[in-house]
Amino acid sequence: MTIDSQSTLSILSHLRHELRTPINAIIGYSEMLLEEVEETNQDTTECLGEELEQIRECGIQLLASINTFLNPPSLQNNQLNLQEILANPELQVKLQQPTQVVINYCQKLIPTVETDFVADLEKINKAANRLLSEIDNMVNLNPVNLNTVNLSPQQPASNGMPTASLEIAPKPPKSQVNRDKTNSVDNLSSISVSDLSTILVVDDNETNRDLLSRQIELQGYQAVTATNGKQAIEMIQTGAYDLILLDIIMPELDGYKVLKWIRNSSWRHIPTIMISALDEIDSVVKCIEMGAEDYLAKPFNPVLLKARIGACLEQKRLRDQESLHLDQLAEANAKITSLNSRLQAENMRLSTELEITQRLQMMLLPKEKELSQIENLEIAGFMEPADEVGGDYYDVLQHHGRVTIGIGDVTGHGLESGVLMLMVQTAVRTLMENNETEPKKFFEVLNRTIYKNVQRMDSDKNLSLCLVNYHEGLLSLSGQHEELVVVRSSGAVERIDTVDLGFPIGLEETIEDFVFQVQVQLNTGDVAVLYTDGITEAENNLGVQYGLESLCAIVKQSYQKSAQDIRQSVIANLRSHIGVQKVYDDITLVVLKQK
Repeated sequence: MTIDSQSTLSILSHLRHELRTPINAIIGYSEMLLEEVEETNQDTTECLGEELEQIRECGIQLLASINTFLNPPSLQNNQLNLQEILANPELQVKLQQPTQVVINYCQKLIPTVETDFVADLEKINKAANRLLSEIDNMVNLNPVNLNTVNLSPQQPASNGMPTASLEIAPKPPKSQVNRDKTNSVDNLSSISVSDLSTILVVDDNETNRDLLSRQIELQGYQAVTATNGKQAIEMIQTGAYDLILLDIIMPELDGYKVLKWIRNSSWRHIPTIMISALDEIDSVVKCIEMGAEDYLAKPFNPVLLKARIGACLEQKRLRDQESLHLDQLAEANAKITSLNSRLQAENMRLSTELEITQRLQMMLLPKEKELSQIENLEIAGFMEPADEVGGDYYDVLQHHGRVTIGIGDVTGHGLESGVLMLMVQTAVRTLMENNETEPKKFFEVLNRTIYKNVQRMDSDKNLSLCLVNYHEGLLSLSGQHEELVVVRSSGAVERIDTVDLGFPIGLEETIEDFVFQVQVQLNTGDVAVLYTDGITEAENNLGVQYGLESLCAIVKQSYQKSAQDIRQSVIANLRSHIGVQKVYDDITLVVLKQK
């Protein structure tokens, strides 16, 4: 009976698959036993390690022989005569002798080794005996029975894709791992989800499932198994898996069909590594084209398996992270859209409130007519807030022939600072109306009033404040603020430091012990200037501050002018320095000139 070339290739592929499966068990279990022997580090296991190494070497020799004798590309001129290939005496020797050596070692070791090693040695022995059986079947193939070789063991897929609700068990400690555990669908009903990466192993061969599961668990992951494609689809739909290791040749639904289902489902983001004894390049290419992340041939290299698993899980972690960020962005965009509409209404309300507060603030500033009625003293004031409402304070009050000039700077600016400024203005006027003149008592009552209001507001605001009492050419200064600049009629400049004359208002409950007073005599033509740091700290586009020296220089340059003109000169010079730079603080200036 003549067998065509294509049929020969198919039969050889089938034979390689059937022979490599038990060889995979021999190599895999021997390698794991070797690792356990190394971990025990006992003299009694030294001989066992040598014999296990011999078993492993036999498995490697068997794999090499199959790759050499049953691999069509390696056959001379591709002249494929199946009967000649299978009847090759050298092939039979290369397969039967190492297999028998494995069996002999297992039969020798099983009665003598510790219980922990017996189960895996029995699995190696079982695999070797199965391999001998497969070799006998291969040798006995003839033209009559070749047609009975089942080259496609999988059954047609059912039309419906069943679903299931499954939970996954956390990985138990190594001491509790049962060597025979398969974690199949049948034993998943009482299992809970683990925080570890969970890998689904899909293979119809119990030995392959066991080997893969144990290798996965040794790498620190959790392994769960399915015995066929149908069960795999049921389990995948639980969404409990981070990676799938998928065999190709399986009953009911083969690996190709499961992979196709995965890539067309909502679970396409789960990476899939194909693991199969089919080693033809066509099979590898087909799987990659269908969407598999990678392909490993059995027997698999544990180091390579670890690297591929790590790479795929890292890719999934990054994809999951990207998906999470996209979901968060979508949620954030929805919130922003909602907030924007609310903010528009809130901004309109706040704008109205700020406008009202600003108007109240400007309404309470001293008027030019009011200042012109003060005898013997020219006074010119200026205030410009940085925002809609400023935190600077200045006022000029006249009561029973006594003139009081106040200037202060609330920390920050905006609505809250503006409200605190209004409180200070009201409290100062109230104390004056009650004829309170003694500086320590004046500042103590004022501070307690502001401090309690600040506490009620749950605010961290406070202010520097200097009060100047004027009477018949004598200035009496109390309170901590910026320096007082005095330019005498001769052009000489004096600077009076106020840092030791008081304490910030609203910062502590009592400040009476910190309040002191200093007096400055003004003669005809002398000029005194009060200001806030919004002037001295104003910056140009190079970040250079205006500075106190510039203020002193422009006042000295224009001191012979009226108070109003001096004020105008200072503001014009300041604006020239600032240029197009944004103003970050309130600007306040009070100019006094003795008539």
